[in-house]
Amino acid sequence: MAVAVFGVERLEVSAHSERSWSDQQGLRRSCWPRTVVGVCEAPWNDPARILQEMLARLNPHSTIEEPTQGTRSNGARRSALEADYDFTLDVRKIECKSAQMSWDKFLKCWRVRFCAVKMPWPGFRDQAPFDDLYLTVFSPDSLHIIKHDLQAGVTTAGKRTGSSGHEITVRGARGQECWQTALSQILDKFLAAGHCELVARIDLSATKARAFLAQQMEGLATRQDTEYEGVPLSQITPALRGLRIEEIAFEVDRVLYPNCIFSRTSSKVDWFRGEVRVEVKHGMMRFDKGHRRWMCSFRNIKCDLFDELWLAIYSPFGIHFLKHPGGQVRFSLTGLKEEARGKEMHVLGSQHLLDVREALDDMLKKMEEWGCQRLATILW
Repeated sequence: MAVAVFGVERLEVSAHSERSWSDQQGLRRSCWPRTVVGVCEAPWNDPARILQEMLARLNPHSTIEEPTQGTRSNGARRSALEADYDFTLDVRKIECKSAQMSWDKFLKCWRVRFCAVKMPWPGFRDQAPFDDLYLTVFSPDSLHIIKHDLQAGVTTAGKRTGSSGHEITVRGARGQECWQTALSQILDKFLAAGHCELVARIDLSATKARAFLAQQMEGLATRQDTEYEGVPLSQITPALRGLRIEEIAFEVDRVLYPNCIFSRTSSKVDWFRGEVRVEVKHGMMRFDKGHRRWMCSFRNIKCDLFDELWLAIYSPFGIHFLKHPGGQVRFSLTGLKEEARGKEMHVLGSQHLLDVREALDDMLKKMEEWGCQRLATILW
């Protein structure tokens, strides 16, 4: 990969393969066949669509309708993506959450975790905004759709519980590395120990199942998918991508300040350069179909935890590092979520500027106008 560091002649960054990097983080990616991931990638971004189709087949005489959008606290109408539930089945409001089996490297076990489940919470919600909750568990060879009992595995999410909702986390036995055994243990905790109901199991290797999922994928391919095809780090999770970008940013900083002492001993900040606390946030350049423009978002920015903020734009062409000018420049308000999750920053390309390279240049120019300083660019 070509690397340019502003003010420095050259930077050598060790290039780990995408596969080995994922394995180093503890996720047993070898368990996930690429053919399965490819088939499920698009519908997995919209699990409610799969559930809706499945319930329609199981309840042929029922009526399924789109949700009522409602209004925000300021009176503005919500978008379809902001509705309190996914759809209605007859008169009951249905909410769907999905989770992929993942390896917890700290507890050494497989788990599924469903986030942002809006259960009742004093001072925020007197009741859940839905009547029935369905969970879709994605494993390497199957999808399990479960009707939840609103009790099994439910936990609070700290300060985020009020604004974002509860979590549902169920784990396999510690030390059990076989995902098939762990999946059975996880399902038992839902179905045997709890009062959940298994609605359907879709075998991803079956011809009919693959045809069904392929049908759901029709029309879901986006301009963004095309631009990122074959791009390094595009097939790993955002969390793993963030760790990889953090490693690269750390190496960049060591080159920029060769005489400083660096340490990575804190869990609250990415690294120390001497006494300076440095934090890096990355955002993936993505296409907003509604407004027909490219954009990049940086989230979970907690200003009291760092002295220097780096912003990394992950694009189809490479990684672009900039240093934030400090203060509250261009941060967005996040309402009730801010105390728990911090601030956000959104960089928008010009509307109707569809060419991704032109949009990237436009966004970088805007950030420099805001006072951001370019530090380094790593091109694929």
